[in-house]
Amino acid sequence: MREKVYLYGKNPLKEAFLAKERGLEDLIEKLYLTRQAEADPKIIGLIQAEKMDYEIITPGEIEALVGRNALHQGICAIINENSLYADLDGALKAAKDKSESSLFVLLDELEDPHNVGAIIRSAVAFGADAVLMPEHNQTLLNGTVIKASSGMIFSIPIVKIGNINTTLKKLKDNGFWTYGLTGSGDTKLSETKFDTSCVIVIGGEGKGIREKTLEHCDFKLSISIDPKCESLNASNAAAVTLYEWRKQNKN
Repeated sequence: MREKVYLYGKNPLKEAFLAKERGLEDLIEKLYLTRQAEADPKIIGLIQAEKMDYEIITPGEIEALVGRNALHQGICAIINENSLYADLDGALKAAKDKSESSLFVLLDELEDPHNVGAIIRSAVAFGADAVLMPEHNQTLLNGTVIKASSGMIFSIPIVKIGNINTTLKKLKDNGFWTYGLTGSGDTKLSETKFDTSCVIVIGGEGKGIREKTLEHCDFKLSISIDPKCESLNASNAAAVTLYEWRKQNKN
């Protein structure tokens, strides 16, 4: 049995409500508040506007659900996991229906939920069309990821995929160029032209993109940094790359 997915904090709750307005129905299965959170006019105003029922519990009971170190702000919700993920074929159809180039971000077995959340937030900030993540050996959506993304997981299709290399082949067959972000890449990001639909692959912490996956990338991108710094972490490297893509593709 899969663990329940919990949302916690004010901003993630607000983004979840906005997602309902964009068509993500049945997203919140159960909502919990502390007495202190119920007394916050902004929070209770949001909840009343959505006509959503909630249950009052103690801060300790929330911590038992989401962890003692979680910054829950007196708010916790159980999320319908099936509502969190989009379909790859649907994401591809939406990309084809656009009049401009599309951008997908593919995560290659990232383990740190803070990195995953930060990359999703950057993907939304810089205009990506979808984030793809493998079902195995990858941190999937959970409360920490939702919090680290500031609730941005509800603002972009998150696609759960099977085999990464099979997915990259399918994307190529649909007109996408594939770019693997790696410190040893022979193509400099600063010299890259993103002039067609593309997928940017972000490797896992420490190990980077796996060798077989890197072989499926049309370009191996590297970011020029000062020699005093050995490397950027996954989320920072992703943000720099996505910003470069946006400069070239968005006015």
